[in-house]
Amino acid sequence: METDIYVYMIRLQDIITEITLGAATPYATQFTWSLNGGHRECEVNADGIKILFAFTSHGRGEWDFAMLTPTADRGGWTVAHSRSAAPGSVSYLRLMSTAAEALLDFCTQWQPAVIDVTGSDTSSTAKDLQKTRIYRAMLQANASRLAEAGYTWTHQLGKLWITRRTEADATGITD
Repeated sequence: METDIYVYMIRLQDIITEITLGAATPYATQFTWSLNGGHRECEVNADGIKILFAFTSHGRGEWDFAMLTPTADRGGWTVAHSRSAAPGSVSYLRLMSTAAEALLDFCTQWQPAVIDVTGSDTSSTAKDLQKTRIYRAMLQANASRLAEAGYTWTHQLGKLWITRRTEADATGITD
């Protein structure tokens, strides 16, 4: 009986995620990436709030993804998405839809080998896990679009990755 309920909850959650993420209109679908130090970044206006999408390079085509909001008190940026960080009413579903577009755009333009999309929040580990679950749902809802761009996603050992598919010949040499 518990297994039936658990399976039902997963299916219901998948359906709700697919409907809500699929119906959310992104704030932006085109992005202009600038180079700032060791990372590429792009600012998006989300209902009057600036959102920064940033990709930090670790070399060899490996990148970390971050979605940052302006801090209300310090004039900087933070990964914490709280009311104190970015006052105003940003639609989180629209923001996640925009994040999916930004990830796909970055993959298409820069063709990274790997992107770490694991959730991160300065306020707590529980928020890290929550964001990772949300990013996983976002990637799952966009799996076919990622595949069209030549990418796949995996969630292993608490880390969430977008990985470019590579073609290797019989010697194991990739293109």
